[in-house]
Amino acid sequence: MGICHWRGAPWVWVAACLHVGGAQAQQSDVRIYGRIDLGVRHGPINLAAGEGKEALLDDSSRGRLGYLGSEDLGGGNTAFFQLEHRFNGAAGNQDGDVFWKDKAWVGLANQAIGTLRLGRMSSPQDWVGVAGRYEAFFGDSYASNGSRGARSAAKWDQTAYYESPTVVGFNLGLAASAAPRNRKDGRGLHLGYAQGPVSLTFTHQSEQDPTAGATAGDGIKTTTLGGFYDFGVIKPMFTYARSTGLAANDQGHQVVWTVGARIPAGPGELRLSWRRLKDELANGSSRAADREGSRVGLGYHHPMSKRTSLNVSLVREQVKTFQADGSLKTSYTGPGWEVALRHNF
Repeated sequence: MGICHWRGAPWVWVAACLHVGGAQAQQSDVRIYGRIDLGVRHGPINLAAGEGKEALLDDSSRGRLGYLGSEDLGGGNTAFFQLEHRFNGAAGNQDGDVFWKDKAWVGLANQAIGTLRLGRMSSPQDWVGVAGRYEAFFGDSYASNGSRGARSAAKWDQTAYYESPTVVGFNLGLAASAAPRNRKDGRGLHLGYAQGPVSLTFTHQSEQDPTAGATAGDGIKTTTLGGFYDFGVIKPMFTYARSTGLAANDQGHQVVWTVGARIPAGPGELRLSWRRLKDELANGSSRAADREGSRVGLGYHHPMSKRTSLNVSLVREQVKTFQADGSLKTSYTGPGWEVALRHNF
């Protein structure tokens, strides 16, 4: 590998240490993958506005189509890439404005030094902090807790993300995102531990406030913690996320936390979860924009094959809104259910 000197950011050091120019590729591969997951659902339309219900055929989790590949560069070095598109399977249209919405990166990995990814990717919070492995439904299906993160952005553009090798169960990540002109850059880190039945991850990040729409100096900070313990007969888990510095005057904050469990049952798995969300002065000056909510999900994952599964969801959710002075404005509660067919390829 030669002698490596630390100069500048960690990812600069990683790139400098990867002497791959003269290496001859040993092996390469490219794979296409994806998912389509559609269900029949009956449940509330918008509990912030009322208890009206609707029945529809909709995505149980977003459809995805991706490409990933890697090339062995020799000497313990690997080059890789990944692209992932998201779409609405029920209608066939693109999900959101960005075509490669979930991932668009290229990277280098070294067994001794770690991994560097460059491009569009999840922020530390979304990537590992409140990741699907810490939510009972993996973040999928109607019964899942949906977004477990607080107010920070899930995806970062123009990002460099370095991850260290795992040593005695510990793993470190450092991320930096170059924001557009006159906006605050993103900075973040994660520290993870996974060994035996235990997995824990801490993240912290700062960025332009995605809810303020505002000024160059306006930024928020988000901290998360997620984990599980696998007892074999049950796997309890949790996530916690807190964003501070919301709105132009940095007075608001939001907290989201979940608890859940996965329980092997018959050929599949019983899953249950609970989420609590609370805003405090989200608009920076009053409680008029605040929401408080709780959501209970119960479901069963039935694998029909290695790629196809049937997923049943039962949900009960409550959402509260407030007057500017903090007095209760509305409180609506509603149940819902879904039966969905998921196919991964």
